Amino acid sequence: MSTLSTHILDISTGLPAEGVKVALEREGEQIALGVTDEKGRIGELGAGPLAAGRYRLIALIGEWFGASGRETLYPCAQIDFVIREAADEHYHLPFLIAPGGWSTYRGS
Repeated sequence: MSTLSTHILDISTGLPAEGVKVALEREGEQIALGVTDEKGRIGELGAGPLAAGRYRLIALIGEWFGASGRETLYPCAQIDFVIREAADEHYHLPFLIAPGGWSTYRGS
C-alpha cells in the first residue's frame, strides 16, 4: 500500500499556496479532502495507505485565486495517476500554479 502528499506553490508570487482545497478521488469517487497549510503542503492525503487503482488529485485553484481578487482560466488543476499492485511507496505530487497555467512533477 502507498501514501500520498502534495505541495502547492504559486509561482507568480514565489510563495506557498496556503488554504487551497484539494480532493482525492479513486475511480471517480471522492475519498479524501484536505486544505494546504501555511507552507502550501498536505503531509498525507487520505485515511491511511492507498490501495492499487486509478486516482485523481484535484486542486481547486480557481476558488483560491478568486479569494485574493485574481482571475484564472482554470477552476482546478488535476493530476491523474495510477498506483500499481506491487507499489509500496510514497507518492509526492506537487502543483506549480499561476493564474495563467499550472504544472506538476513527481517529487520525492
